[in-house]
Amino acid sequence: MNKKIALYFSLAIILLFILFMVYDTSTREKEAVEQKIMATPETEPEAMWEIESVLEVDYGKLKAVAVTAKGIILGGDSFISLYSYNLEIIWMIDAGKQVFALASDGDNIYASSGETILVYDIDGNPVDEWGPYDDSAIITSISVSTDYVAIADAGNRLVFVLDKKGALISLVGQPGDQFVIPSPYFDIYIADDNTLVTANPGKRNVEFRNIDGDILRTFGEAGTALEYFCGCCNPSHFAFMPGDNIVTAEKGINRIKIVDPEGILVELVAQPGSFIASIPVDLAAGDNNIIYAANPADSKLYAFKRK
Repeated sequence: MNKKIALYFSLAIILLFILFMVYDTSTREKEAVEQKIMATPETEPEAMWEIESVLEVDYGKLKAVAVTAKGIILGGDSFISLYSYNLEIIWMIDAGKQVFALASDGDNIYASSGETILVYDIDGNPVDEWGPYDDSAIITSISVSTDYVAIADAGNRLVFVLDKKGALISLVGQPGDQFVIPSPYFDIYIADDNTLVTANPGKRNVEFRNIDGDILRTFGEAGTALEYFCGCCNPSHFAFMPGDNIVTAEKGINRIKIVDPEGILVELVAQPGSFIASIPVDLAAGDNNIIYAANPADSKLYAFKRK
């Protein structure tokens, strides 16, 4: 009899222990879920900009945008056009070649057609043609300072710094210091003090160099959070804004954001998913506090203003 009582008592203790373990485990899991919910934002950060207007380009596939004091320059499949800031067309010309990138110094317009640079005056009249530079050249970006023209060649992973006549001044990215370019997205900016700012998309960063190519500083790292650059090759496009903040676009997620000159996140312009993920938008920003995004996927220009 005593043995049966002892057995029942032991079984009761074991059962109570099992119940306690189940209760403790479920409680911990619930607390962990609650903590995760508390630590995870309910929504994506709010975009602080909104689309003010949209221009549909129906005379050729839109690929590039730049701004000048005279207005907005667009380029794409065999055309270059100039629009007023009210998005009214001023002129349009047949470039005879696809245009992949644009820049202007106010007097002239510089357009990339892959392996050559086409030069026009601000009224669209041909001035010069530079190149071809190399059979494997893919010129994806152009920028102009007071003295120089900088072009980014994704095919050869090089940056050419030229004078305003097209003569070579320096070549950046030679063996031993090559850029990492997994896909044909390679953006560049040259400041009036001749600082070169380049995307190094395979490293997911932005590099500041002198005109000889020496690195002065960098910012950016890989990651999916808003303050990082995601995917294999980002930023795909960037543009400097008045005040030296930088607006960037990323392929694979196709979000647009603004960072300060040190790379610190300022704010979100367009949420991920606003555009087709695999086709990043080209960017330009003028003195009118508008960000322009040229979207090759639908051949439309989107003008963003701050809310």
